[in-house]
Amino acid sequence: MDLSLLNKKLELTPELRTLGLRVGLGLLLLAVAAYVMVYMSLREDARLTGEIIDVREGTRRQQLLIPAWATIASLSHNASLEAVSLPAPEPVPRTRVYLMPEQLEHMARAVGVEPLEVTLNPASMGQDPSSIQAQGMFSGSLEGVRALLMDVARMPSLARLERVELRAVDGRLELFLKLRFALAN
Repeated sequence: MDLSLLNKKLELTPELRTLGLRVGLGLLLLAVAAYVMVYMSLREDARLTGEIIDVREGTRRQQLLIPAWATIASLSHNASLEAVSLPAPEPVPRTRVYLMPEQLEHMARAVGVEPLEVTLNPASMGQDPSSIQAQGMFSGSLEGVRALLMDVARMPSLARLERVELRAVDGRLELFLKLRFALAN
């Protein structure tokens, strides 16, 4: 092996400078491209991981509602037509309708459900002058929410349930009710 090549002095010619500059810029561009690709993939991974966690949480919340829907479905399959049909409503005097939100709140508390918000909608009388719409948001356990629904269904002044929504929130159920009370003339 010839060691004389190691003792030679390297001369920097303009061609070598240009080549060195091109190699340096190429390596710099390659490093920047690799950094951007790695950074983008890590950021995309973090975003996708967050979305997966959100979907899993939503699925877990929906699975909490499955026993409630199964109970309601089994009750409806076993019920007779007389047990499901509602009696004719006993209208509330118009002078006492403002007490209905308080009555709903009292009913909720009696079965261990927390009333979050209960309101009357006087504008709803424009659609149907013989009834008034009320809305309520309640939070509680499955048993309490079921008991509240049964109590509301037995209210003598209930004209109809317009909307019922159940959501699982932090190990509890939230119940949204939109209903109408019959009004006396």
